[in-house]
Amino acid sequence: MAFYQIFILASLTVLTILVLLISRNAKKQINSMQCMMITMFFSMNTGLTVGILFGASFQGDLFFSTILACLIGSVVGLLIGMNYSLLSVLEGIMTGLMSGMMGAMLGEMINEDQSIYLVRIFLFLSISTLFLFAILPRKNGKEYLQSRVAILKPLLIGIFITAYFLGGVTFAEKQVKIKEPLIHNNHSQPKTEDKQAIDSRDITIQTINMKYSSTEIVLEKGQQVNLILSNQDNVEHDIEVIIPNFNDDSQLEHKHRAQDNLIHLHAKPKETQRIGFTPTMTGSFEFICTVPGHKESGMVGKIVVK
Repeated sequence: MAFYQIFILASLTVLTILVLLISRNAKKQINSMQCMMITMFFSMNTGLTVGILFGASFQGDLFFSTILACLIGSVVGLLIGMNYSLLSVLEGIMTGLMSGMMGAMLGEMINEDQSIYLVRIFLFLSISTLFLFAILPRKNGKEYLQSRVAILKPLLIGIFITAYFLGGVTFAEKQVKIKEPLIHNNHSQPKTEDKQAIDSRDITIQTINMKYSSTEIVLEKGQQVNLILSNQDNVEHDIEVIIPNFNDDSQLEHKHRAQDNLIHLHAKPKETQRIGFTPTMTGSFEFICTVPGHKESGMVGKIVVK
C-alpha cells in the first residue's frame, strides 16, 4: 500500500479516536437526536472515504475492496454509537456498512485523479464532524456559540483543518505517481517481404488510469488493420465500435456476430489482446469501453476512415 493510502487511513484512525474521546465528554450535554446525527454523519463520510480509497486502489477486485470498506465503516459507526445508545449503534453500523459499499463501487468505476478528488471531499466532511460538537445547542437550551470564548473553538478547528489539508493532504497527494500514457507511433514500417505486410498496419491502444492512450485513429479504406488493446490497469477494459469492415478470422480472437460490422476487443487486467479487420467504408466511427461506468469516465474515441 502506497504512502497516500497509508496517510489517509492514519488520518481517519486519529480522527476516529478524537471523535470518540469528544463524544464521551459531550454525550451529557447534547440530546439523543443530536447523538444519532453525529454518529450517522461521521460513519457515512468515513465509509465513503475508505470505500472510494479502496475501490480505486484495488480496481479489479471489487469484492475485496467492498468487504474492507464495509468492515471499517461499520466498526467506526459501532465505536461512535456505543458512546450514546443502542439506537445510535444500529444507526452507525448500518450507515457505515452502506456507505462503505457505495464508496467501493464508486471507486471501482472512476480513475485515479477522480478518486483523489472525491477522497479529499469526503475526508473534509469526516473532519467537519468536529464542528458539530462546537456548534450544536446544549440540553439547557443555551446556544453554545453565545459565549465569546466558545467562538474560538470552531475558529481554531477551522485553522487546524486548513493547515492539515494545505500541508499534509496536499503533500500526500503529490506522492501519488500518476502513470502517463505511453505514446506509440502507429505508423507501420514498410516491409519488403510481401504485399500483405506492406498493406497491414498495427494500431496499439493502451488503457492506463481509465483512459485510452489514443482517442483518435486515422485509417485508410481497404487497409488491413491489426488493432491491439494493451490493458495496463487493474480492471478489465474493452473497445467496441460499429464500423463496416471485413474481418480476418485468422486473427479474430473475440468474435461477436450478434450485430453486423461490430468490432469488440476485450482485455482482462494486465492483458493484451488483438483483432484484425479491414475497413470497407469511409467516415467517422465512435469507439467506447462498454464496462459499466467507463464510458462516463471518458473512455471514448473515434476511428476516422479516409
